[in-house]
Amino acid sequence: MIRPKTPCEIARDTAMKIVMPGVYVPTCDNDGQYTHEQCSGSTGYCWCVNTSGQKIPGTETPPGTPRINCTTQNGMIRPKTPCEIARDTAMKIVMPGVYVPTCDNDGQYTHEQCSGSTGYCWCVNSSGQKIPGTDSPPGTPIINCTTQSK
Repeated sequence: MIRPKTPCEIARDTAMKIVMPGVYVPTCDNDGQYTHEQCSGSTGYCWCVNTSGQKIPGTETPPGTPRINCTTQNGMIRPKTPCEIARDTAMKIVMPGVYVPTCDNDGQYTHEQCSGSTGYCWCVNSSGQKIPGTDSPPGTPIINCTTQSK
């Protein structure tokens, strides 16, 4: 017996009939449900969706950045953290010398931050604020930021 098409399959099939560059084509799983992560082949952006295929705010990731985990053990999807938002914003600025924050796997600021253009490194607190007196010029030993950020 053939099951009826799901909303995801209908949306996918409709999008595939549109012969135009940049058309977003939804991704469905084997059961015809929206996959948790959707990506645009033309822009490279990815985002998380709910079971209805609606984009979950705060989950969009630009091309070249680590993708957000659209599934978690408790079924909840976390929004981007302040570090991830700051990182993604900085990566959109096409200008030499722009500082791009480093976030850990949980989206928190890593204790040590460095500028790729100047080579300076420094320690930050959990909010990403520089801890005074922790600057390390290029070529000098880096301060142990784990002890500085406590």
